Formats: sequence, C-alpha cells, structure tokens
Amino acid sequence: MSSSSLASNGSSPILTLKRAGIAAVVLLAVLAALLLLSPAEAQLGNLIKIIYLHGALARVGIYAIMLAGVLGVVYLIRPRPVLLRWSNALQVAGLIAFIVHFALSVIPTHETWGMWIAFDEPRTQMSLQIIGVGIIVVLVRRLVGDDRLSGLANALLGIAVLLLNRSTGVLRHPLNAIGDSTSSAIQLFYLGILLTCGLLVALLAWYLTYRAASPPPANN
Repeated sequence: MSSSSLASNGSSPILTLKRAGIAAVVLLAVLAALLLLSPAEAQLGNLIKIIYLHGALARVGIYAIMLAGVLGVVYLIRPRPVLLRWSNALQVAGLIAFIVHFALSVIPTHETWGMWIAFDEPRTQMSLQIIGVGIIVVLVRRLVGDDRLSGLANALLGIAVLLLNRSTGVLRHPLNAIGDSTSSAIQLFYLGILLTCGLLVALLAWYLTYRAASPPPANN
C-alpha cells in the first residue's frame, strides 16, 4: 500500500511518510547547526551547548506529556478514537524526549558537580519519577488495551507531571539558567533549539498516530 493512501487514513492528509522523513532530516540538520553555531558561555564554555539541548528536551517532553493528559481528559468527555491516538502518541513522544534529556544530563552533571547522577537533587528525583511512572503507564496501557482506562491514565499522568514540575525545588540545579541569562544571543539560540525540538517531537507523535491509524497488514 502506498504512503499516500495510508496518509488518507492517518491524522493528516497533507503529511506522508516520505514528507515526514524529509522534514525529520531537515529538522535534525537545523538542530545540529543551531548547536554548533550557538554561543559558548564564559564559565561552562561549550558544555553549555549540551545544556541547551538538555533543557529544551526537558521542556518539550514535559509539555508533550501534559498535553497528552489534556487530550486524555477530552477523550473521557468525548470519546473519539483520534483524540486517544494523539494522547497516546504525544505521551510516548514526550516520554522519549524526556528520557533523552535525562541521559544527556549526566554529562554536565559530571563536569560541574563531579558525579554522574545527582540522586539528592530534587529535579533528578522528579525526572526519575516521571520516567518510571511514564513507562509503567505506557506498558499497562498496551497490556490492558482498554480505551477509557488509557484516557484516564494519560490524564492522571499529565496532572501528576504538572504538579511535580510546579512543586519541585532545587539544591544545585538552576531553575532557568538560560532564561535568566543576560545574553540575547544565548536566549535566541536556545529558543531556536527549543522550537526545533518541539517540531521533532510533534513529528514523532504524528508518526505514532499514523501507525496507530494504519490498518494491520493482511495475513496471507
């Protein structure tokens, strides 16, 4: 079956697998260029470039999981399959982004604090909680296969992430080091990295909804 015919069954008649693949390559190239060209920082040097990506993925991941929770609530009120597909896809895409953010965090953590994972840092504990509970929600959703339970689980995870993100403090971890920077160049490059990461996560979510909406292959 052609990608164009499958696209008609997906969540968008404009985006096809081929176009999505091209868009992904372009966005990854833009992200690489932004990271390479982004300014170094006086104290951290080029290490700040990893922190740009680390922070952007954290924000995008959290926002995607919370948006998945909003769609989960909407699905419970108005149970339309497309809402649940997007809720599930955004949750998985956001969780992947958040896991990558945590994996990247070990580099600046080791370089600045002398340890690979700062388990005593509240933001680290929050990240581990989100990742652990998020993986459990995805696995349970796949095993149980109940749509309303999936919508409820997505909604509850989104609420939990919102509350955790608002209430978790810091010991050493700055809350918004880049946002508080006086350098307009740093803030502009970070904004570009943040938007590019957001588009990549949205593209991944589209691909997951595309797969979920596509009919299974016929058995010969």
